[in-house]
Amino acid sequence: MVFLRNASAVTVLVLFVCSSLIYTSLVHADVESVEPQSTINQTLLPNNDVLEIDLLESLAAKRQWSHLLHYRYHPYTFRTLSQNDSPDFFLSDSGRTDLVSELKADIAAFLLVEQAPDASAQCRFPARYQWIKKQLPDVDFIDQPCPEFEQWRDELDAHRITLIFPASHINSPSSMYGHTLVRLDREDRDSSKLLAYSVNFAANADPTDNELVFSYKGLTGGYPGVVSVMNYYVKTNDYQHMEYRDIWEYELSFSKSEVDQFVRHIWETKDTYFDYFFFDENCSYRLMGLLDAASERADLADEFSTKAVPVDTIRALQNNHFVRRADFRPSAAKTLESMSDQSTDAEKVAAHRLVESNEDMSLILEGLPAESQTKALELAHAYARYLSVKKKQANPVLRKRTIAILSARSKLPQGSPFNEPERPRYRDDQGHGSSRLTISGGFTDEQWHGDLGWRIAYHDILDPAMGFTPGAQIEMGDFRFRYGEDEGLQLRSLTLVDVLSLSHRTDFQRPVAWTVAAKLDRFAQQESELFSSLNIGFGRAWHTTVPDFRGGVFGDGRFFILGEVTARADNQFDEGHQVSVGPRFGWLWQGAYNQELIEFQWQPIALGDQTPRRRFSIQEALVGYGDVQLRFGFEREWAGSKAVNAWDVSYAWYF
Repeated sequence: MVFLRNASAVTVLVLFVCSSLIYTSLVHADVESVEPQSTINQTLLPNNDVLEIDLLESLAAKRQWSHLLHYRYHPYTFRTLSQNDSPDFFLSDSGRTDLVSELKADIAAFLLVEQAPDASAQCRFPARYQWIKKQLPDVDFIDQPCPEFEQWRDELDAHRITLIFPASHINSPSSMYGHTLVRLDREDRDSSKLLAYSVNFAANADPTDNELVFSYKGLTGGYPGVVSVMNYYVKTNDYQHMEYRDIWEYELSFSKSEVDQFVRHIWETKDTYFDYFFFDENCSYRLMGLLDAASERADLADEFSTKAVPVDTIRALQNNHFVRRADFRPSAAKTLESMSDQSTDAEKVAAHRLVESNEDMSLILEGLPAESQTKALELAHAYARYLSVKKKQANPVLRKRTIAILSARSKLPQGSPFNEPERPRYRDDQGHGSSRLTISGGFTDEQWHGDLGWRIAYHDILDPAMGFTPGAQIEMGDFRFRYGEDEGLQLRSLTLVDVLSLSHRTDFQRPVAWTVAAKLDRFAQQESELFSSLNIGFGRAWHTTVPDFRGGVFGDGRFFILGEVTARADNQFDEGHQVSVGPRFGWLWQGAYNQELIEFQWQPIALGDQTPRRRFSIQEALVGYGDVQLRFGFEREWAGSKAVNAWDVSYAWYF
């Protein structure tokens, strides 16, 4: 029975996985385990009473105490310790590994009196102090003055917590899976939400690092993660305007006392640091831990011991009944396209000319009805904003033109002629689960095979499309094992990353379709050996929709063509490698009930190994009830003049 037939092709994978796990374990657990101190048997109180060790251990064993210290079980090192990596987060030298020791040190520090303003442990750890006071009502704690914390707390003026989810942004590696942050809303619901404060956890990255370095360090824990508090409008500008991302707002059902405890805990953590990892200890996971520390009802972070996809953390909040309502805030890009859809061709042409030409605006608008002039000017302003964001630099000419557009618009009747963008039918958290298990069976020529697949995250273009960006694919950690009639059990393929963006052009936006994929793979032939490959491509996509009988959209289709370069390495190739170039084109359909992909890949130009390769495939996916899907596939693959046919039927379960 053959499992991996080509050691040279697997060497890179083995080294990568092993080194990543070892490095991750070392970074996650960089302190030695400290056993609870046997000498701790009591804590002396001011009136000479004592707290016995049994009571201390009972309090330290409470779930909320471990949440306040961010204690979690580490799946790689099989240990429980605090995930906060800052020594300033603990009063005991062994506080990171010993809950009882930290509790004893905190109680002793909280009992100190006649402390200078802002100098006491009570001021440094107000959430812990509040919790311990509640647990020990018979202990005579004396509140110390904390004017700095109180001023900060009053400035936040938090009465409600809203989780903010800027949806996935496929053109940025750090934002492919989306992001979450928290907004602290004030009591007056009519007050501007943009003036509220937000709580964010993110990697404290070096601004000089490029996207490749950022991705590597984010995967291996190369950055510290920090909790920050800033005005919400700053983050809204980043995500809604600067990155053109739609935003979902989830108001959480936290009581006022829980909100107050959340604010206290943010004060405790905002000057400390945690490890940051894309897959587990990321923005969404850390926010779950912060919410856990604020509420006795919450144990959200415990559900994400190995990975934390932002949309899954929202599902956890939904499943645990912490979400009161969900609101949609469209991005500037969606608003621009909505305005374009509501405009006539003449209004669109006028908007382009208003922004792109130096013509007199009155001449451009001449002949248009008054309402059309208003629509052209507002559309032009939205388009000018899009261009300024896209170029990411100041443009004096564009700025001057934008001011002139606003001036012309101010002279017309007030009130926008455009309707607000439609709310999406499905939220991101209403889509399929981020992990997938697949069972497949089929034939390659006349030889049968059975496959078992497991994908860690997240979505491909044939998965159920509800709640996901049309034409977008992000897959990481996709394992596929095969048992063949002659070959026995083998690793058929392993996708490390596979990103595909078939964004289409519109009247005002010109995105480029692109793809990048790194994997271990085999050709369709049953006897094919495993090889490593890297694929990069760029091109264009054209979009079309089919309306349904209710006036909505029945499905989303697009034609695409990409120019691709594929590099393969293994000793099965002449000279040990092959670099081939050619087109890839096809048709993608994403509907409510089925998905379909027909594509042809042809790479006639090859270096190293001169064998030209072609591949034609048809895949049909039917959406079932719940988180399941049935797929049918046919593939014909050519290597020179030799061709192989493969048929496959797959059953997928999403979780």
